[in-house]
Amino acid sequence: MNFIKTENTDTVNNFRKALYKTFVAPLDSMWQDLYIASSQPYLIERDGQQIGYCCIDSNEALLQLFVNKENRHLVRDTVRDLIDSSLISSASLSAIEPVSFNACLFHSKSIQTNTLCYEYSNKDLDNENTLNVELVTTQYSNAIRSYYKDHVGFDDTFGYVDNLVSRKELFMALEDDTIIATGECRLSVTQLDYADVGVSVNTKHRKKGLATKMLQQMAHKAIEQNRNPICSTTIDNIGSQKAIEKAGFYCSNIIFDIKFN
Repeated sequence: MNFIKTENTDTVNNFRKALYKTFVAPLDSMWQDLYIASSQPYLIERDGQQIGYCCIDSNEALLQLFVNKENRHLVRDTVRDLIDSSLISSASLSAIEPVSFNACLFHSKSIQTNTLCYEYSNKDLDNENTLNVELVTTQYSNAIRSYYKDHVGFDDTFGYVDNLVSRKELFMALEDDTIIATGECRLSVTQLDYADVGVSVNTKHRKKGLATKMLQQMAHKAIEQNRNPICSTTIDNIGSQKAIEKAGFYCSNIIFDIKFN
């Protein structure tokens, strides 16, 4: 098999649409919009025909792999060829696409958990959830940027906040004009049944249950727009896991780091 670097987004996107149809659970947006989006796509060729694609990041990790239906029996060989070609030394995948995931497991030397991905269990909202949440407007954009920098460690230099504000997907909770928490409800443009939700809490207001309350509010806003709420957190963030599960989410799939060497 041949692996050819490409910037042909139309061809890759057509393959990606076919890949998404095979998923048994939703793809986490952080992996899609940050890690996968910044990786290098390759077209997979066999006997002069394009049969699929893969995405590989700068650390030689395989982040996506798709081979069309007629050639799916070659997925295990495809992973082996990628390894032998020194294009990959690891993979970061979940079992939402079992064929490529299992092919990587077949060649693995070790595996460890990276990210827990959650879906909403449709529990009723907490009747005692009195958190007053409001939509962020442009007049608060600078304040939100400062908040993210001070309380999340995220320096927005590329318009992240402005994009969420323009899409009406960013919310906040105030106490005496102080931002005590923020919430995001991002409607997926590739998985139209889902909305990715996320929250952050002011460092001076943590351990008060605000994360759980804000997550419940974001889940409710997603459901109001006929979307299923999903979210994620890393394996080492125990506090976030507890807040997510208390808010009514369950872990539906896990992204694993799979080492081949």
